[in-house]
Amino acid sequence: MEKVVIIGGRGNGTVIASAIEDCKLQGKDFEFLGFLNDNEVEINGYPVVGKIRNNDWIALPKEVKFIYAMSNIKQASERHNLLKSLNIPDDRFTNIIHPSAVVSTKSKLGIGVVLMPYVLISPDVVLGNHTQMYAQSFIGHDSITEEMVFVGNNASVGGRVTLKNGSHIGSNSSVLERLTVGEYSIIGLGSVVLKDVKPGEVVVGNPGKVIKTIH
Repeated sequence: MEKVVIIGGRGNGTVIASAIEDCKLQGKDFEFLGFLNDNEVEINGYPVVGKIRNNDWIALPKEVKFIYAMSNIKQASERHNLLKSLNIPDDRFTNIIHPSAVVSTKSKLGIGVVLMPYVLISPDVVLGNHTQMYAQSFIGHDSITEEMVFVGNNASVGGRVTLKNGSHIGSNSSVLERLTVGEYSIIGLGSVVLKDVKPGEVVVGNPGKVIKTIH
C-alpha cells in the first residue's frame, strides 16, 4: 500500500485528497495520511502531520510518498523555489492519476504528477515533474510540459506545444498547436492563445492579448 502525504492545504490540496479517495474506491492501493502545512492542525478532517518549512518531511517514514500541492497563480516562481529548497529526493514523490483519466501508453510522466477526472493525454506527450492537469483538460500529441505546470479545468492544449516551468493555463482556455508558453506566464480563463507567450506574460481574451508582465 502506498502511503501519501500532500504538501499544501485547502484548495488544490483538498481537491487532490479527493482524487486519492476516488483512487481508493476504485481499488488502487493508496492510504492518505494527511498534510504537511505550516498554519493548520487539520484540513477537511485529515490530520496535519508536520510543517513544510520546518522540513518535517524528513521525520516521516521512508515509505511515505509526497505530492506537492503548493501551486499559486500569483506566486508560481516562489512556490517552485520552495519545492526546490525542501530537497526531497525524487523517489519520495508519487503520481496521482484519477481512474477516469486516459493516458496514452506512448506518453511519459515525471514525478509528482496529478491528473484529475477525465483528463486526456495524447501519444508522445512528456509531462514534467509536478505537472497538474485538472478535470476534463486535454493535451495534444508531442507536447511537453516542464516543471510545476498547471492546466485548469476544460483547458485544451494543442499538439507540439511546450509549456515552460511554472506556466498556468487557465480553465476553459485553448492553446494553438506548435506554440511555446513561457516560464511563469499566465493564460487567463477562457483565453485563446494563437502565438507564443513570453516568460511572465499574462494573456487574456479571444484572441489572447498580453495585458501585463509579472516576472
